[in-house]
Amino acid sequence: MRRSLGRIIVWFVIFHTTLWGMSYRWSVLESPQSLRVGQSGVIRYACTFEGSAAEYSTKLKLVDTPQYGTSVLSQNTRVVQGKRIDTIDLLITPKTAGVIEIRMKADVRYTSPGAVENTVLGRDNLSRDDISEEEVALPGISIRSQENSAALTGNITMEAQVDRTSVRAHEPLHLSVIIKGSGNLEQFIPYELNISGVKVFSEPAQKLFTPSSDGVEGEIRQEFALVAEKSYVIPTFKLSVFDTAHNRAVLLQSAPIQVEINEGYDPASLLDAPDLTDMSTLKHYAYNIGLVILGVIFGEAGRVLWKRRPRRKTAQFWERSKNTKELILMLALSGDKRYEAIITALESNTISLSEAKKKLSTLTTEKEVKA
Repeated sequence: MRRSLGRIIVWFVIFHTTLWGMSYRWSVLESPQSLRVGQSGVIRYACTFEGSAAEYSTKLKLVDTPQYGTSVLSQNTRVVQGKRIDTIDLLITPKTAGVIEIRMKADVRYTSPGAVENTVLGRDNLSRDDISEEEVALPGISIRSQENSAALTGNITMEAQVDRTSVRAHEPLHLSVIIKGSGNLEQFIPYELNISGVKVFSEPAQKLFTPSSDGVEGEIRQEFALVAEKSYVIPTFKLSVFDTAHNRAVLLQSAPIQVEINEGYDPASLLDAPDLTDMSTLKHYAYNIGLVILGVIFGEAGRVLWKRRPRRKTAQFWERSKNTKELILMLALSGDKRYEAIITALESNTISLSEAKKKLSTLTTEKEVKA
């Protein structure tokens, strides 16, 4: 018993000496001096380790306060002259005017080399000491936030398009309002269009965004269908924007569009209805209907055969885990952020091993391969 206890103490001392012996330093590489309310800027943090620090990982703790919101734009790791450097670009967006004090925190996680080796060998002897975390306060930053009354902020354009300017009575005309650029496009409020004597049909705004240093970049499209009996004018669309490229407030507006309504269809000019008493006409219709039915039958048969085709499921790395501890470690070492919610649920014992594997299978993009 004494020899076993002594060995445990020795390994405990070695473990914590390794953990706290690694030196690292957080710094701010760049940050904006001032921003407008609703304008996004990038704060670049760097964590420099004394060595390669292969057993360490870093993660910012995002916050959303009444003064500002945050999100991670990118995170990169590189080794320079034998030293590992983690660089994190944080997107900061002020919500109120005034001096904003940014006080971010980060988690530094350490996974012991022995735990990694045991996972590779399939051993089940992990403990809480195999993975340790330390919360670190990052250097403080002050940003001056200025007032901004514009609806959107960034480098943005707006235009209104119609498929034609002359239609028949009761024939729909298609109108598109397109907003492009970069900035806080997610704050856009869709237009409501009201024109006297015109029935307006609209669809929800279609948004296609990608993250950028200005917030998001992409396009917003609003589609309308207009139906009327008499000629009308599509009014001007307006959008107030603070142009960050020229540091000034601008009002974007489209030109009014004149729509001419011509006479509707004359029933006398339409084709006569087919004579169903003619035997040749009936045969023609029966032949076409038979082709449609045959096509439906072949389509259904093909769909059933496709569902029953032989398939082989691709084995995933986490499927060989035998318990929750082993699964937590596998997911943590993968470095994939999609697994963080499942890791948290496993650590809090809110889901079982089988439930976690089912959730992981829904996250896997490659479900099947050809037999």
